[in-house]
Amino acid sequence: MFHHPSCVPSATLQIFQQFRERIKPNKLKIPKRVLQVIDEELTKLEVFKTGNDFTIARNYLEWLTVFPWGNYSGENCDVMTAEKILDEDHYGLSNIICLAGPPGVGKTSIAHSIARALHRNFFQFSVGGLSTAG
Repeated sequence: MFHHPSCVPSATLQIFQQFRERIKPNKLKIPKRVLQVIDEELTKLEVFKTGNDFTIARNYLEWLTVFPWGNYSGENCDVMTAEKILDEDHYGLSNIICLAGPPGVGKTSIAHSIARALHRNFFQFSVGGLSTAG
């Protein structure tokens, strides 16, 4: 399924190996269609080798290979308990929550609280290669 082209630069081969290693532990949990998309994106890395399209494919592979495929947690459907937890962490939230804005305004903190209120595991990943980790 995944390629080992001899004409690809060694740095790109290292990237291929990195993505292969990431999916190996969860390969049986990853949907077949997602594995096909991963293969297609790896092919794009072969074709483009550098440039904007290479970067886009690499960023998409980053996201696809860190996503916790097949890992689920329980869920709390008790709205009153969820409201209490959210009020403990972020008193005064309105009915609509928009998780947009510059770094440091509390998006991740609210997302943590929502996960805690729902008894769900919190998973954070960067989108499009952007990360708030400093």
